[in-house]
Amino acid sequence: MQVEPVVFKLQRLLRTQLDAQKHYLLAVSGGADSLALAHGCAALARSGHGAYSVCHIEHGLRGAEALRDMQLVQRFCAEYGLPCYVEHVDVRALAAAEHLSVEDAARRLRYEALRRVAAQVGAAAIVTAHHEGDQAETVLLKLLRGAGLDGLSGMRGQQGDILRPLLSLPRELLEQYCAAEQLEFCHDSTNDDTAYTRNSVRKELLPLLAERYNAEIVPALARTALLLGEDADFLTQTADAAYARLVTSAEDGLHIALKPLLAEHLAVRLRVLRRAYFELGGSELSFERSRALAALCERRSGGRLIQLPGGITATIKNKQIIFTRLS
Repeated sequence: MQVEPVVFKLQRLLRTQLDAQKHYLLAVSGGADSLALAHGCAALARSGHGAYSVCHIEHGLRGAEALRDMQLVQRFCAEYGLPCYVEHVDVRALAAAEHLSVEDAARRLRYEALRRVAAQVGAAAIVTAHHEGDQAETVLLKLLRGAGLDGLSGMRGQQGDILRPLLSLPRELLEQYCAAEQLEFCHDSTNDDTAYTRNSVRKELLPLLAERYNAEIVPALARTALLLGEDADFLTQTADAAYARLVTSAEDGLHIALKPLLAEHLAVRLRVLRRAYFELGGSELSFERSRALAALCERRSGGRLIQLPGGITATIKNKQIIFTRLS
């Protein structure tokens, strides 16, 4: 039996990126991309390459349409022998309570639910179906909001417990895979609403850039993310080595001697300072606060202090910058 080229390509890619001895949790919405991922993984499972469970997140936003998607995913999993878990989350409640956009609230709740199920089933990692188009959108969004090297690197193929094996594939190939395997998939109507920023970038900005500037804008942006990611990895490794040399732990927090810190390049210095903040449990550090930390070190004046988010302070004392978390 002849295998369609798109089917062979996707399944070969999954085989190279997923460990045959591990159990993975697949995030499956019911769209073409996630159904192609789930079908490819089911084929791997039949050949003894890995074990796979599916998690479908229902966000409480689309009523009957969401129920349709959930049922489609459940039917698919029953047909292909994949354990299926459904998690219901209340996006609007979180968005209202914490003054988040619907997009941000949905993302937070989605990953919390996925991690909860992954722990429940003992999965080694969560696998998502993000593809080349998603990567291009992410890079543009980061650029529009203002980002450094790490942000412009976009999504990584592996980020902690999240795997994204399809990042190099265009959306069209995933749709072709579904057609070749006669897979029914859903269309999420909220993806057409350009009131959501990501949808606007995908449906308005990217087509404009493709029409006027570069017909291959999507792969070009994805390639840029890959190249910048390699540079970011190098800087991170350099900064991690500097952190190990320069940072000492004490009862009152983390201490960094100023003279050797200031001998480092600013890009490394900022990464060391930011890591010290996050090591103490910090959750967010703006561009302005990061630069204020760098300026504090350069002034070297004892007794100066910066209050950072999360109850963390940075103080210059005894030729050191000291990060302390207030209890």
